[in-house]
Amino acid sequence: MALLSRAMRAFMVVAEELHFGRAAARLNISQPPLSQLIRQFEARVGTDLFVRTTRSVRLTHAGEVLLQRARRMAEDNDAALRAARRAGSGDVGKLALGFVSTAAYRVLPRALARYREAYPEVELTLCEELTGVLTEKLLDGSIDLAIFRRLPRAVEPELVFERVHREQMVLAIPASHPFSRRDRVPIAKLDGQPFVGFHPEGSSYFHATQTRLFREHHVRPRIVYESVLPTLLALVEAGMGLALVPESAAGLRESGVAYRQLSGMDPAFDVDLYCARRPDVTSPTALAFARILQEGSEAAGPFTDGPESQA
Repeated sequence: MALLSRAMRAFMVVAEELHFGRAAARLNISQPPLSQLIRQFEARVGTDLFVRTTRSVRLTHAGEVLLQRARRMAEDNDAALRAARRAGSGDVGKLALGFVSTAAYRVLPRALARYREAYPEVELTLCEELTGVLTEKLLDGSIDLAIFRRLPRAVEPELVFERVHREQMVLAIPASHPFSRRDRVPIAKLDGQPFVGFHPEGSSYFHATQTRLFREHHVRPRIVYESVLPTLLALVEAGMGLALVPESAAGLRESGVAYRQLSGMDPAFDVDLYCARRPDVTSPTALAFARILQEGSEAAGPFTDGPESQA
């Protein structure tokens, strides 16, 4: 195979130069070995490829056909190498990305915009689901990456987790509510207030965070309804009650809802988004998106991972 490749290269150079001396110089060999190599190659092909005279060298019809095919093969080989290079760098390919709805408020749009700009030819598939469903899809290979909240589990699945966003929970208030005149609202003031809470199944992560916050601060609001974002904010705007929401949701209903920080709020109640993948995922397209997510989190400001966020 190596000999055939060397002979084909020699044939193409001679066919381009139509002069054995110049061809030998290009190939950095002397002329006699080149002439012998071409003879052996013609014998292998089974027909003459050149018409030689004392004054000129020209291609036979068979030689012209072989030169066309050889050039086409060289172009195809170059194209294949370029395609392999691009696939290896993540420039082309496919990426199946899962995310929870709250990732779409801030983290996902920024990351997608940067990714599409850097990798416009990657075929992107998006899947919006709850964390539990996304975890199953990761494990069965239906998606490559997922952006979600980490739920408390007795046994956490074997996934690689990287935290990509951290934010505070803020208080959502009907615009006409007296609390809207405050810069900050003490957590103790929530006791006895009508509250639109998170649904324990549809928003299990936020429901658990909210429950823990109320319990540890000895606050008992009056839960009038439980829902999910962004429906929860529509109910706040309608005056049904107050709500705790992630800070990134504050732009969803700015006209009828006011958003205030809670004084006395411990950073332990900040909420996180993670990028997760299976340990065996080495797809360049997936790793490129994960890198963009991580770069986005660093640009938003450093934070310190606690033991609970280590993979």
